[in-house]
Amino acid sequence: MVKTGKEARALHLSRYFTGVECKRGHISERYSVSGHCIQCDNERKRPQDSRKKALKTYYETNKQKCMQATKIWINSNNKNYEYVKNSRLKNPSYYLFANAKRHASKMQRTPSWLNAGHWLEIECIYTYCSSLRRIGLNYEVDHIVPLQSKVVSGMHVPWNLQVITGAENSAKGNRI
Repeated sequence: MVKTGKEARALHLSRYFTGVECKRGHISERYSVSGHCIQCDNERKRPQDSRKKALKTYYETNKQKCMQATKIWINSNNKNYEYVKNSRLKNPSYYLFANAKRHASKMQRTPSWLNAGHWLEIECIYTYCSSLRRIGLNYEVDHIVPLQSKVVSGMHVPWNLQVITGAENSAKGNRI
């Protein structure tokens, strides 16, 4: 009979039973990875379920109000898009400078020891992203650890790249 998380992990089991109360008084199985009581975890998840139900009920009772708020949000995002688009047209030299700076940074952070397989992986990631964009999805290639940051500078290598939505990339900024 498995009595500890260490024994359960050694046997590659996801759960084990000690027969001892947890700190909240439950006598139930525990997760072998964390040692958490399963009943405690289930009780913590219940408030999230009730919140989801409450949101769904609110949406059903206030459908028009929610749809109006969505339209307002879309319009404000379109205004921001138009502002950026006009800014690019008015200040092309600034955006050329910013792109050149980013390109130089990428070249400085691309190690010389990358082999042909690594370059193929990088090319596949960018090809995958461009194919998503061609079918109308707004995806971008992002560096998990940014190339330019106040805290850390990442490298331009395949394992530091990810394909995420444009909104997620904008929200992430120069953070990890």
